[in-house]
Amino acid sequence: MRPAFLYVGSRRKGPSSWSPPPAGGFGIGIHRFDCETGTVTAVGRVAPELSVGYLLHDARRSVLYALHEAMTLPDRKRGGGGMIAAFRVDPETGALTEISRSPSFGTLPCHATLDAEGRHLLVVHHTGHTPVTRTRKTAQGYEIVLEYDEAATVMFPLDNAGRIQPPCHVRSHDGRGALPDQTHSQLHCIRHLPGTELFAVCDKGGDRVTLLRQARETLHPVRDIPAPPGSSPRSCLTHPRLPVLYANFETAPLLHAYRWSADGEMQRIAAIAPWAPCAGPQPALMPSDMAISADGSRLYLLLRGPEALTTCLLHPDGRPEPIDTRPLHVENPRAVALSPDGAHLLVAAVVSQEVAVWPLNKDGLPVGEGRRQPCAHAGCMAFA
Repeated sequence: MRPAFLYVGSRRKGPSSWSPPPAGGFGIGIHRFDCETGTVTAVGRVAPELSVGYLLHDARRSVLYALHEAMTLPDRKRGGGGMIAAFRVDPETGALTEISRSPSFGTLPCHATLDAEGRHLLVVHHTGHTPVTRTRKTAQGYEIVLEYDEAATVMFPLDNAGRIQPPCHVRSHDGRGALPDQTHSQLHCIRHLPGTELFAVCDKGGDRVTLLRQARETLHPVRDIPAPPGSSPRSCLTHPRLPVLYANFETAPLLHAYRWSADGEMQRIAAIAPWAPCAGPQPALMPSDMAISADGSRLYLLLRGPEALTTCLLHPDGRPEPIDTRPLHVENPRAVALSPDGAHLLVAAVVSQEVAVWPLNKDGLPVGEGRRQPCAHAGCMAFA
């Protein structure tokens, strides 16, 4: 059996700022993963100057894409946004060789996906919270205008080797939510809906999930699915066998499930609070990442604040039912993943700087206290 390699992105935690890029200790950690025992062994690190907010593996080309979640390009004093770096993966050693690097054409790029043919990489931007102050003269006199960084979905063509080409389309989003921090669109996740040309985009700032349709090298808006006011849609993922999309919300204890059609219709089939309180005082709840089993029977959700994991049973029609919530004993769990064989669950924690690994029992629930591997600023993961 070919060895499994786990790539862990090290991400700088903190408010959006103009601070300089990290001097080192960040980048992508390369680890060998033992599928039998769940042991994670560090074997190397690349691009330590990058604050990696998301990793995407292109299995067709054996390329790993890393998003540098930043507001300032290296050749700028301030401004210019983040970057994308592409690395060729050596399937035998796990080594990464950089093959291209490009500006992301926005600030704080935080999620990416490939289109159905693997010909384009689509990147969404969270953007910062610092506005530019301008004035505008109206019939009633002068008024103050606050302008924020453009929240955009950017589509990049890829060449045959997976190198990033100049963008072919930039789709700007313009929304505002009910909370004081929801001053403008803040995109946090993009997913391709299998079997269609559709993409779902979670807009935290706009309290909506936006559907886009790809037509060659252009993205067209299809519809917005409103979210509860002040809920901040954060992450979404698709069922492996059913046309069902799951979305969670950063500032509301909700999980929604939608059934989609190829023409872009979205029918909500479930809206639940998918967790029970853990023991002790209850801190503020901020759901983060999700993962789904390959057979579509279990959905796993990370809960920041309680620092916990909720497991949901997925019924034959895709409806989720929470069956277990347990503490993780990590700080700031930001990413969850399943091992390639589905036998282990992994959690990356930024503040406690570790990757924790649990075996899963026959019911799909984690077993024991978990095996801990120190990992600098662990914020995202990808297997290859």
